[in-house]
Amino acid sequence: MLNCSCDTITTIGDYAVEANKCFMMNLSAPYLSSLFKDAMQTVLPYCDIVVGNSDEALALADNFKFNATELQDVGKMLADLPKHNKQRKRIVMITQQELPVIVYSEGRIVEYPVIPISPEDIVDTNSAGDAFVGGFLASYAVGKPLKDCVQNGIEAAHMILKVSGCTLTLRD
Repeated sequence: MLNCSCDTITTIGDYAVEANKCFMMNLSAPYLSSLFKDAMQTVLPYCDIVVGNSDEALALADNFKFNATELQDVGKMLADLPKHNKQRKRIVMITQQELPVIVYSEGRIVEYPVIPISPEDIVDTNSAGDAFVGGFLASYAVGKPLKDCVQNGIEAAHMILKVSGCTLTLRD
């Protein structure tokens, strides 16, 4: 949406601020913070939750001149950007493949270890980030604690790595 309708995003963002609803954005791809920097700068103040992988976070840090190369610092600087909804503190989550998920919330960094997976069990990595967000949101939407939401995201990403595409199977 950054590339075609920033006005739509800000209209939704204005509603989210007025109604104190959560507004979340996935950084989606490293090039977005460069090609659509102005749009991203317009949208980020609406974001209560920002999630991205390490490449996306480092690209944003470079394009926004954060002067930071450590992901923990990038997470803090992103969380500290101006925000429209003062009733909600921003949460920043940075995934980094087999390394822990970095979560900046309430003024502190917590790292959540991912579930180990052997390379021969990985079928497809393309949907892992989307699965993480989906798993996180499934728990967040029903009011679970942040740590449980992140863990659910990690489990969803782990499961999706073992299949082609974003094909889900029933689990117990």
